[in-house]
Order: sequence, then structure tokens, then C-alpha cells
Amino acid sequence: MNVDPAGLERVRSTLAADGYGLELSEHEDRVVIQIRATPEACEDCLAPPAVLRSVLAGQLAVPAESIELRYP
Repeated sequence: MNVDPAGLERVRSTLAADGYGLELSEHEDRVVIQIRATPEACEDCLAPPAVLRSVLAGQLAVPAESIELRYP
């Protein structure tokens, strides 16, 4: 699966502003995204999984159902 690299960087930048990191691994039919909290993370700033999955789908140009999202 091919993700949009510019979209990935936009999401990374947005998460980093709130103290979160994003690791992505691509597999044939899915994308696994691990969100990691830094010590400076804003707990109230991280969107619920369903919301973030929708944002990721749009930014990465992949179907939402192909995203496996893992929160801290």
C-alpha cells in the first residue's frame, strides 16, 4: 500500500505540536500506525481513534478500513 508522503509529514507535524510521535509501517493491504506520547504530550489534545483514523485516511490517501491504529 502506498501512502502519500506529504500527507504523512503533515500528520506528523500536527501530532508533534501536541507532543506525539507517529511510526508507520506498510503491509500489502494495510497500514499500521503507532502513536507514541512524549513526556510533553497533551493528553487532552489527542483525537479519539475514529476521528484520527478518518484524518489519517484523508491525509495518507488510503482507505480508513486499511488503517490499524495503535494508541499509547
